[in-house]
Amino acid sequence: MDIISFLGTVALIHCAFYFTDQFLKSCMNVPYLYFLENVGVTVKPLQIHWFTTAFNRSVNKWTLWRPRFFKIWFTIGAVVVLILLLPTIILLISGLVNHWRPSADPTVAPLQPMVPGINIPVKEFPYYFLTILVASIIHEIGHAIAAVKEDVHVNGFGFLLLFILPGAYVDVPTEDIRALSPFRQLKILCAGVWHNVMLAVMALAFGLALPYLLYPLYIHGQGLTVMTLSQDSPARGTTGLEVGDVVTGINRHPVASVAEWNQHLVTTVTSDQIGFCVPESVVHTHDETIHHAFEGADGSVQCCDGDSEAHLCFELKESHEADNGVAAMQPFSCLPARIAVSLSIKTCTTSASCPTDTHCLAPSLRNASRLVQIWRKEGNGKSKDDVLYLGPPVYLYHTLSFTSYIPKYPFLPLYWPNSLEIYCDYMVKFSGALAVLNMVPVIYLDGYWIFGAVIDLFLSTWLDQVARRIVHAILTLLGTILLVLNIGIGVWSIL
Repeated sequence: MDIISFLGTVALIHCAFYFTDQFLKSCMNVPYLYFLENVGVTVKPLQIHWFTTAFNRSVNKWTLWRPRFFKIWFTIGAVVVLILLLPTIILLISGLVNHWRPSADPTVAPLQPMVPGINIPVKEFPYYFLTILVASIIHEIGHAIAAVKEDVHVNGFGFLLLFILPGAYVDVPTEDIRALSPFRQLKILCAGVWHNVMLAVMALAFGLALPYLLYPLYIHGQGLTVMTLSQDSPARGTTGLEVGDVVTGINRHPVASVAEWNQHLVTTVTSDQIGFCVPESVVHTHDETIHHAFEGADGSVQCCDGDSEAHLCFELKESHEADNGVAAMQPFSCLPARIAVSLSIKTCTTSASCPTDTHCLAPSLRNASRLVQIWRKEGNGKSKDDVLYLGPPVYLYHTLSFTSYIPKYPFLPLYWPNSLEIYCDYMVKFSGALAVLNMVPVIYLDGYWIFGAVIDLFLSTWLDQVARRIVHAILTLLGTILLVLNIGIGVWSIL
């Protein structure tokens, strides 16, 4: 399903819920109204809200469970967030500066929204949805526990679905928080950011430790396991790739991670076709060059019989300054591709880099097609014939997916480690982004209240209440402009 169909389906579901809600309310359907009142569900255009007090007792029990631990925990959290406030502002300013200086190395980029179908694959939407929901719930649980710890009553918890974005919130009386001392306020106000920071750190640590945690079940770093292979993939075939194959190299370069595979694919696309150091005896034995070789429409030379699918026309990569004896070779040779490549000594760009009695031959291809040699083996370690792929390398990128984990046992699913890696990656990004957003002084976000408490904590000796409110308003205005510019530039960069 493409992104337009997906978003359209979600919009229709929201419209159906809203229409049904309005219809039943207009009919004064008593059971439905009773359900809404007792369950706490509210349906709005493209929004669904649920407010409940069912978790209040659990939060109170958690707080009483380890009161000393939570006292230390939220005190450390307030101090850490205070330390991170200035670096966060500097980070956002650096993102803007790097954007307005395109010649500089963009080490820090503006905040970039993650949108399914644009910079997030639609198939990864479940990870997107789940990580946002978990990150927001953990954020609000931090506020709730910290509030109860400071003897502030929690009215309840809310959950919402805003089109495709899930969220959570906790209802805590603002007046009760403002009645506390500034540092006690900070322990409540910073709790959400503190929990998001720790959640991101834990997800990062778990992701880095994943190869070691899964070692009893999976091998990591010794090749890529083919996880999915689309039905229209040109890599399929009797001698092509299969799901479960372990790819160990591409064009004689070992690969141990998906990033290395993608990098070698990019190099293959942006560079000329590589050559192979083919022994001279192979050329003399298998050469089937036709006498009427001709130049094709794409500029490549066609020197093989048109009925031959296993043969390719190889061009001699001659270097007149360094090659010896190459002049005796024909400039083009029609050879069986698998034999020529499998018996070649190494890859090359000219015959000067090839051993004695071998010559650098490269398939005569002038368009986006490339001859790509893929090393592979079975999941149990048994060797398999190399795959020779002829076509645009970009098709390999779009029709294949890999995992860098090799299952030690055949009953283990291929997708488990990959799913855990994606989930950890999303959690680091979304929980970290939620922490950054709530450390900026923007109205309706935690940063607004955090900076208000910080001003009261550090400036109450020198400024009266009116002056502190003016300083707070100025910082809120500047923080809002800073955040809006970062998000605006981020949106512009993905359009």
